[in-house]
Amino acid sequence: MNNSTQSLRNRIHEFLSGDQYRPLKQHEIARALKVKGNERADFRHVLYEMERQGEVLCLRKNRWALPQQDRLIIGRLKMSVQGFGFVIPDDAALEDVFIPPDGLEAGLDDDRVMVSIGASVPRRSRATAPYSNPAKVQGRIVRVIERGHPQLAGLLRRTPYYWYVIPDNPRILHSIRISTFADSAGKPAEYHKVVIVLNEWTSPHRALTASVIEDLGPADRPGVDMVSVLRDHRLDTEFSRDAVEEAKRHEPRLSIPFIDDRRDLRSLLTFTIDPEDAKDFDDAVSLHPAGDGLWSLGIHIADVSHYVPAESAIDREAFIRGNSTYLVDRVITMLPPHLTTEICSLQPGEDRLTYSVTVLIDEKGKIHGTEIFRSVINSSARLDYDHVQAFLDGTREHGIPENLHGMLRDMHHLSQILRGRRMAEGSVDLTIPEIKCRLDESGKIREITKRVPSHAYQLIEEFMLAANCTVARFLADKGVPAIYRIHEPPDEEQWAQMQIDLQGLEIAEAVSSREDINRVTRQASRGPLEYAVHLAILRNLKRAVYSPAPREHFALGFTRYTHFTSPIRRYPDLVVHRALSAAQNGKLSPLSREDAARIAEHCSRTERNSDDAEEESVTIKRIAFFHDRLDQGDNGPHSGIVVSLVPKGLIVELRDSLQRGLIPFSSMHDDFYTLTPERHCAVGRKHRKQWKIGQEVKVCISRVDTVRRRVDLFLYQGEPPAAANHVARLHGGKRRKRSRNGDRD
Repeated sequence: MNNSTQSLRNRIHEFLSGDQYRPLKQHEIARALKVKGNERADFRHVLYEMERQGEVLCLRKNRWALPQQDRLIIGRLKMSVQGFGFVIPDDAALEDVFIPPDGLEAGLDDDRVMVSIGASVPRRSRATAPYSNPAKVQGRIVRVIERGHPQLAGLLRRTPYYWYVIPDNPRILHSIRISTFADSAGKPAEYHKVVIVLNEWTSPHRALTASVIEDLGPADRPGVDMVSVLRDHRLDTEFSRDAVEEAKRHEPRLSIPFIDDRRDLRSLLTFTIDPEDAKDFDDAVSLHPAGDGLWSLGIHIADVSHYVPAESAIDREAFIRGNSTYLVDRVITMLPPHLTTEICSLQPGEDRLTYSVTVLIDEKGKIHGTEIFRSVINSSARLDYDHVQAFLDGTREHGIPENLHGMLRDMHHLSQILRGRRMAEGSVDLTIPEIKCRLDESGKIREITKRVPSHAYQLIEEFMLAANCTVARFLADKGVPAIYRIHEPPDEEQWAQMQIDLQGLEIAEAVSSREDINRVTRQASRGPLEYAVHLAILRNLKRAVYSPAPREHFALGFTRYTHFTSPIRRYPDLVVHRALSAAQNGKLSPLSREDAARIAEHCSRTERNSDDAEEESVTIKRIAFFHDRLDQGDNGPHSGIVVSLVPKGLIVELRDSLQRGLIPFSSMHDDFYTLTPERHCAVGRKHRKQWKIGQEVKVCISRVDTVRRRVDLFLYQGEPPAAANHVARLHGGKRRKRSRNGDRD
């Protein structure tokens, strides 16, 4: 966009946003802005482009206004599998808007849409509505501005009359009729995974159609499932030739000019601690006594900015990716592999360029001084969390080199002091386990293990937090444009819902602050409701995002926080390195505030897309695992916990795998169960037996649907589970039509 076009765009927006403005016709706006005859064509082009982007709206009789002036807002539609949605406004000051099924019109998940605001939903009616509605405001989609998923992956099926695709994304609630097959897709084959491009769709009363552009192969062929995830989330595994060539110009061995202007820390004892299967090592740590009862903690981060200048081919592609993505069986790196695993990675025994932060800390965890500087290190060892934890636990066969024993003990001691101090100052202490899937050569799950953060993990976490806070404070004090990591506190509605959810767990204490949350979690610690309490709190917290403004990080309890410690895999960290270097050297920042805002918004979206892809990859593999187990006659029993209640039944999470499944009320023959208004309890109509969130249960698997990625369960009655005969096969059965509310008729 050239300067004259941007200037005209700004003039139009400023004029329409004036307090005295009333909707005018196009020629009246042009006259008011003194647009001359030879500028009229540019004026019309800019106005129509602003309309296409949703920045302005053409009302009746060719009168123009900003969306908010006509009770219209622009935002991103997030769909629920239950058939309703929420629009998250572009303007962060506005509340989310609830969209009921009959207000979705032609909106699909992740679309950027224009919404007409309707009547507010009475607070007392929300709990009894047929679907959850935590938003105060209700609306209707009047226009789709931009498709969030113009390209989708899915399963190709056919009827006697036409081909159609079942989208992999469960939040796309429509089967999609195929209008054409591109030559590149080859001959259509049923039960293949394909990639489609959506055709224009403006009315829910017409079929949603698409063109097939790529055939990924039979859905049950090894590897196709993960390629589908890549296509569905638009994750590119290939780098441009320019980016690859730029990366290859860098040699692993450092030359003298690279080192001369840096602090030489190669004789300092440093090492990395990462997951066992990590390939890139972007942070190393060191610790040694500094006298007067102080410790000098060193956090040494790969200096990626030295190798990736702004606006280079590598930088442009790194920005598009926003971050690396870690699927269950592969990594889609942000940087070309040559940089990721060789040049920038802090491999043991190799000289590497770093950005170092040193922090002077006393025995109470109080910080007495910090320093940030460019350096060069030579890591002494590459450790992993499991071996470090074994050492800390006193296990004999830990495999840790003897020269690191003393430093590791000191690091563990210091990290626990820092953690204790952080918790005492109000940081939220929530522990949610995650699972690790180990695959065999064919890509199937061999083993599922559940893990919670260990002391080894906490050691690195606390040191990285210290470095990130140090850099954030420096940048904020300098007032230079930068990118920060923020986490907004729950809004009024979220606090209220958190209170209701905790009351459903028979916790009556009021919660309205971090201190209240920590008091509740401490009381539930090590009890049967600990996990359920943590889930109830977590689902009522906002998501952490990137921001150009140094605002509070609610969960951590920090007033200033940024991401500095992972520039190999996160673009914001790379940008922070550049801003930091400019500020330290008294140079003009390479980043404008507009740039910072644009990058922060983009990277928040790419991060969410990657998180969704990573979660989906685990879900697909885990569902296939239980599908195979059930097919072999193994359906349990499994220990689980009730984590949610829906009108159809109990949602249970299996303890060992975190797989969730539904126990339909229709399968519970001892009574007829209905939900209480708050949905925290299911009560039998005849015997008044209750099922509550947090309740432990024994269950068996009755059905696994690999297409809809759903597991159905039934209560284990203490008898040997019956052989499996309810496997929903990939090729079996006819798919029922999905209604708009997500159910199948």
